[in-house]
Order: sequence, then structure tokens, then C-alpha cells
Amino acid sequence: MTTDAAPARSERWLRAIGYGLLAEISTIATIVAVVSFYRYGVEKGLSDAEYEAFGKRVGAIVGVVGGTTYTFFFAHRLMRRLSSKYVAHGIVVAVAAIALSVGGSIAGHQGVPAAYILASALKLGAGALAGSAFLRRR
Repeated sequence: MTTDAAPARSERWLRAIGYGLLAEISTIATIVAVVSFYRYGVEKGLSDAEYEAFGKRVGAIVGVVGGTTYTFFFAHRLMRRLSSKYVAHGIVVAVAAIALSVGGSIAGHQGVPAAYILASALKLGAGALAGSAFLRRR
């Protein structure tokens, strides 16, 4: 016997995963935009090594700050669609963002920089905070 509630529940969890992936994609897009703006709008004519060094610095800063901010933002947007388990859904958003971040780092850099540990912890906190803040408002 099937009920209509089962697909709705699984859809909410899938939506949480999707929002987590969107959070990480938004972080990556922000890093690319900042580096591109710097390269083509601010500092033209630097060497490839200088642009690469700038990109690493931006990635470390925007990756931590932006990743945390986007995780909170997308987790918070998800909360309006839920009726329960807000904190758990926020954590799922964070875990999905972390999975994409770490997976991409391993694929692209063959390792995980130390800044990713801090970024991952902050993302988990942001997801949980989004859920608990929404729960308190209700």
C-alpha cells in the first residue's frame, strides 16, 4: 500500500540535496566571476602565475565565506517548503554542498586543502543555523 506522503517526503530530501548543490555551484560561480573581473577588468597584463596565485587566494577566501553564506541562504529558502525536521534538512543542504566541494577538490587538485575543513564545518553550522532559526520563528 502506497501513500501520497512518501513521495512528498523523499522530494523534500532531494530538494535539500539540490539546494546544497546550488549553494556550491553559486560559490564556484562567484569565485570565477571575481577572478575574471580581476583578470580582465582590474589587473590586465599579469603573468599566468600571478593570476593563478590570485585565484588561489580568492578561492580560499570566497570559498569559505561564500560557501557558508550560500549554504545558509539556500537552506533558509528550503525551510519555507517544509513542515518539520528543519535542522536535519539544513544539514543535508550543507552535506550536499560539502560533497560537491570535496569531490571537486579531489578530482581537480588530487587532495583537499586545509581551508576546506574550516569551510565544511562552517557550512554544517550554516545549514543547522538556518533550520534552527526557522524553527524558532515558527
